[in-house]
Amino acid sequence: MLASVLCRLVAIGVVWLAATEASMAALGYGAVAVPIVVAATYALTGMPRRRVGMIDTVRGAAWSLELAAWVVGRSIVGGLDVARRAIWLPHVDVAPEWMTHTTTLETPTARAALALVANLMPGSLTASIDGRHVAVHAISPAVDVAAALTSLERRIARIERAWSARGVGGTRV
Repeated sequence: MLASVLCRLVAIGVVWLAATEASMAALGYGAVAVPIVVAATYALTGMPRRRVGMIDTVRGAAWSLELAAWVVGRSIVGGLDVARRAIWLPHVDVAPEWMTHTTTLETPTARAALALVANLMPGSLTASIDGRHVAVHAISPAVDVAAALTSLERRIARIERAWSARGVGGTRV
């Protein structure tokens, strides 16, 4: 538990320093804001259910980095595609449509992560989550949003499995 609190304090503290550009004037506010945000993360996500083993921690961290790299890569390629579609002459190449993606992610936290990260991918915008159904607005049917969501979902599930609670006898639940 103490390690979890310390990790969150450090992570959120680093974000605070980056956001305030390590301003000396903001340090006092950060001394109050950072612990409040850490407490809020526990209120939203609950207390850790188990101590994650070193292998699972490393695996989860590596997959998180892989997810971040994938999102950045998709954002660059997708951003160029959206820009091309928006300025294509003599007419724009945009045909917005709605689609519903049914997710297999088990927890509400993982589903929320799917919806939020999907918003970072150009050409798509998550509008709502209703249980396992995610409503997505796509810029064009030519943008394969379904494949992107499936790939993103697979990556999030892998991270979730690495950091999920263990059941009786060491099996994952």
